[in-house]
Amino acid sequence: MNWKAQFEEYEKFFGVHAEIDWKPVIALVRKVIDNNSEDVEAYIRVIYLLHNILVEEDYPESEHDHMAELLKQYFNESYTRFSENGEYLFFIGKILHIAEWYFGLDDSKLAIELQKKAMEKEPGNLLYEWAYRFSCPGDIAEGYLAHQLITIEKDKVRWLKSKGFPGEYILEHLETSNQEYLEKEASQ
Repeated sequence: MNWKAQFEEYEKFFGVHAEIDWKPVIALVRKVIDNNSEDVEAYIRVIYLLHNILVEEDYPESEHDHMAELLKQYFNESYTRFSENGEYLFFIGKILHIAEWYFGLDDSKLAIELQKKAMEKEPGNLLYEWAYRFSCPGDIAEGYLAHQLITIEKDKVRWLKSKGFPGEYILEHLETSNQEYLEKEASQ
């Protein structure tokens, strides 16, 4: 079984508060990075997985510091390697926006900067533009862009679905943004 399939097996249990032995998950995380150190998606998925465990899951308190340190380590390594990669900037910008303190940050400024940089690196990518605008409160175009992505740019939706848990997370926000846009349009 490849590492993506292994991640998907664990991800099935996220959010259901099942008792999970996190030691094999952490061993898998280390193995994935050791064997895929030049793979941007490996870092994105590892960072999201660790972040999700720390923020959303039940785990023994004794595991917290170790997982938090791994998260920070993998973020620092990946940022050095992939800070010019649009896909990396897009996903990490969204992840940083959730609980930036786990990355050693005091606010979401870097999250927004990374999303903006992803958008600027690929100016025709509506998904990256939507993500940036979604993170800027009061942006009037983000709903319209979400609608365009859901109804016309379906390849972007398929791409998100192919990215496992991080893609699903962003897709949920995209769908919510689209729904809010439709409701607003219907009320006018």
